[in-house]
Amino acid sequence: MKRLLALVTLGAVLAFGHAQDPGVTDTQVLIGNWGPQSGPAAAWGTVGTAVDAYFQYINDQGGIHGRQLVLATRDDGYDPARTVAAVRELIDREGVFAFVAGVGTANGLAAMPLIQRAGVPWIGPATGSEEFAENSNGLIFATFTDYEVEAILMTRHAVTELGSKNIAIFYQNDGYGQAGLRGLEAEIERLRAEGHDVTVGDRVSYERGTTNLGVQALRLRGAGADSVLMFSDPTAAANLVNEFQRLDYKPQMLATVTLLDPSLLSNPGMQGALFSVFLRLPSVIVGEGNGDPIADALYRDVIVAYAPQIAADPFRALAGIAFAEPLVLALEAAGPDLTRAGLVAALEQIDGYQDGLYHNLSFANGYKGNNSVMLLQVTPQGLRPVSGWLEL
Repeated sequence: MKRLLALVTLGAVLAFGHAQDPGVTDTQVLIGNWGPQSGPAAAWGTVGTAVDAYFQYINDQGGIHGRQLVLATRDDGYDPARTVAAVRELIDREGVFAFVAGVGTANGLAAMPLIQRAGVPWIGPATGSEEFAENSNGLIFATFTDYEVEAILMTRHAVTELGSKNIAIFYQNDGYGQAGLRGLEAEIERLRAEGHDVTVGDRVSYERGTTNLGVQALRLRGAGADSVLMFSDPTAAANLVNEFQRLDYKPQMLATVTLLDPSLLSNPGMQGALFSVFLRLPSVIVGEGNGDPIADALYRDVIVAYAPQIAADPFRALAGIAFAEPLVLALEAAGPDLTRAGLVAALEQIDGYQDGLYHNLSFANGYKGNNSVMLLQVTPQGLRPVSGWLEL
């Protein structure tokens, strides 16, 4: 009887395609996501909204191999403890097939052990920490140019193109900000070895949720820094810039991509600041005639058409699409008999892809798919490109 029961069970498994991985049915693929719809980084909630809009856009074109893409998302308030609870629920109760995006360095690091233990692929973490690609275990595919590389390239530009001699950094005291600090220090050491007369003026940190940044502003001014790298959340950056204005301190500011926030850009103290970006940009950001055609089309056909409520935040909206693009490519390439193993194999075959929002996307040599940035400057007319694509 036990032998017969075993054969029946095995036959049932084979009949259903050796039991499809969680989150896959004949009609849909369930993808998990988390992000801050509330809290100090709530503006980055745009990412999840954009991913959902992109899925709707794909679904209206027939989906992928006849399946609709469904996004299960949770608000974590930018709190790592809430992220862990959300990810556990998405894995254990919702049974997601894969994760996409997921905002925050500390949040992602807190969730990563759960995701890896469950064997769930994670595509496009919405964080530039190098730890995700370095600790991928064959499951995590990073596309956000990492913060260390970003800081290196911004520092190099400040010294070699702008003539900066004293560079300080303002950073959030967690894995996100500390990666920016490592990049700055590594590049200053390299530049000094090449004969450049440059130093790190000061390393000024703050803790999440800090609102009074007068002491940090005084330290940066006291260091005599002619350039300041900024690796913070938008609220902290705005508070710091307000303090700079009160002190009449006007360094050249070079801001990480995570600060490309409409409210911060409108702050008068940000005039002349440089911002790093890792995506092709539409005309609505960089001015008519300067936009990339791919970015213009996706902004029009996905964001404006499916999520007009986030159209005023075009960078983060397109970032959401960008994080999901490799997932959609790989789902198509994996074929109709969809498994997590097949998805991972398809992701690993992406090499030199330039038809989307990234300058050059490739996982052929590892799990860090993108290592380039472009610099934009805040002008009275808006953001304008001031460099081509910078790469290590």
